[in-house]
Amino acid sequence: VVPQIWLWLVLSLCVGCFSVSGDIYEDRRAYKRAVFAIETGRLREFRRLREELGDYVLKPYLDFYEARRRISSLDTSTATKLREQWKETPIEQRFFRLWLGTQARRGRWSRYLEHYEPSGDVEAQCYYLRALYRDGQREEALSQVSTLWKVGASQPKPCDPLFEAWISSGGITDEIAWERLQLALEANSVTLAKYLLRFFSSSVSGVARAFYDVHVRPSTIRNINKFSDDPYGRQAILHGLLRYARREPSKAMAMWQRYRTKYTFAGYQVQHIEENLLVELSRYGNDVAPALPRYSAEVLEVLADQTTRTRNYADLVKWIRAMPSSYRETPKWRYWYGKALIDLGDLGGEDVLNELARQRTYYGFLAALLMNSEPALNQTQLSPDSANGLALRSLPGVRRMSELYAVGDLSNARREYLYLFDGLEGKLRPTLVLFLVEMGWFDQAVVTANRAELHDLLDVRFPIPFIDTFRRHAFETSIPLPVLFAISRQESVFDPSAISPKGARGVMQLMPKTAQATADKIREKPPDLDALMDPLVNIRLGAHYLAELMTRYEANRAVAVAAYNAGPTRVDEWLRRFSGIETVAWIEQIPLHETRSYVKNVLAGCHVYSQLLGKPLPVLEAHERLVPSLRD
Repeated sequence: VVPQIWLWLVLSLCVGCFSVSGDIYEDRRAYKRAVFAIETGRLREFRRLREELGDYVLKPYLDFYEARRRISSLDTSTATKLREQWKETPIEQRFFRLWLGTQARRGRWSRYLEHYEPSGDVEAQCYYLRALYRDGQREEALSQVSTLWKVGASQPKPCDPLFEAWISSGGITDEIAWERLQLALEANSVTLAKYLLRFFSSSVSGVARAFYDVHVRPSTIRNINKFSDDPYGRQAILHGLLRYARREPSKAMAMWQRYRTKYTFAGYQVQHIEENLLVELSRYGNDVAPALPRYSAEVLEVLADQTTRTRNYADLVKWIRAMPSSYRETPKWRYWYGKALIDLGDLGGEDVLNELARQRTYYGFLAALLMNSEPALNQTQLSPDSANGLALRSLPGVRRMSELYAVGDLSNARREYLYLFDGLEGKLRPTLVLFLVEMGWFDQAVVTANRAELHDLLDVRFPIPFIDTFRRHAFETSIPLPVLFAISRQESVFDPSAISPKGARGVMQLMPKTAQATADKIREKPPDLDALMDPLVNIRLGAHYLAELMTRYEANRAVAVAAYNAGPTRVDEWLRRFSGIETVAWIEQIPLHETRSYVKNVLAGCHVYSQLLGKPLPVLEAHERLVPSLRD
């Protein structure tokens, strides 16, 4: 099955392909040598190689690198000419921002003011206001500072002189300082929040300190006399109660009853805190029966989620019917509504599930499983269009993007892609998808198919790279091949160079410590960071780690996949909290939204891959219908 799918793609894509000759290969080698030469300061060699490249499509990048070396010495006339030279390329704005920022750093404020163009770049905005201030327009500059200052994170260093001038002029009030303190605590920017305490007047500094204390040590909320009964104090109380509830929801609810009788909270505050406390109680497995004047959609979802695990389907139907239609008509609640009706003997549930089973979604696959029907893939394929292929390949942006990818410059290739896509004719977007597949740029092809709303183009959206490596390690670990593909697609879309903000690396996004521990268990040399970027190494260790999790959780893919994402420690806690319940209900109880979505996406992706690979698997197998029982 697999070779036929990809043979079709390769044959269809080659209409109008670039001719790859020895000349283009030599140009690529010369380009890479030229980049290395300028990076190492060998200018004579760089200029010789540049001239030898003739009209090579990536020559503008060499000119940019050369201009960047002498950016501080470029006058306005030269900078303007270079910007015009790079018009309609992503280099233009990149160069201009770099040159303009250099003017500010060199103290050329008049020049900066003359050429500044408004943007969302905070550093550039700070430089602009500093230029206004230096130009004598102090009142105008200072009037715009508070918006830049009132954020929940530290701003760039170039903003500091501007902030200092604004603070010295008396720009900070208790209200402004409190607003930023609130934003900082909501973002958990604790260092920034502590710094902000110095800006409060004596009348507010005490409650500001209490606000900070209850964030870093939520248990201090038990001191009911710590807070003032004013808007600041009541806000600090609500914040502290919700922080405390994340660990001790029952105690937080008890504390709330005491606070409510002593402090004068507004009605909307009562509604807000009680709803959120109910959410936290439910997450810890407590059955809640609220007595609120009205139910928000969020609380109705909590109540409905609760009944999925208790199997109280009469109440589940009641809560779903009470939801706004925007919630009620989502695939999730259509599935649970149909399932609940069937359990209650209402055959109308079959109609609900049969309709849902026509959708290629996690809940559509669950509905098909429940109704014992064939899951819908709704797959389509693109027909190659030679005229569109030629038109696409003639675009300078496409030529630059593909050459940058060919020479291994993925960062600039992505810049070219982003610049290209938004201005691309709609009729050429499907052709771009196929061209990206031809290049082997699978992650970008998947992104492009989604952006172009080609959701049924499954051969592209569910690629099968590194097939021999995946096959080998699926066999070696007894992990179903579709599972490895689905996880890798969800983790990195098969990008070997992917590095997450937390440091996970490679195709299967392994954390270095996890990879080293896994290598030790299978008696292999622990990989270094570079080795983890090698698909052969990464996929092998990822497969073995997943096999370890599958063994630990009785071959339940949903639970093992949750552990792959959130870690086994968390998953063990969730299993103790909701032990032995239906797997589909357990997934709904996962407290972390990221992990909950991850599990659903992987299970759905696994089913799609199983169909594409000719190895059909149900979205959940018979032995996976219940999660393992795990108790202290």
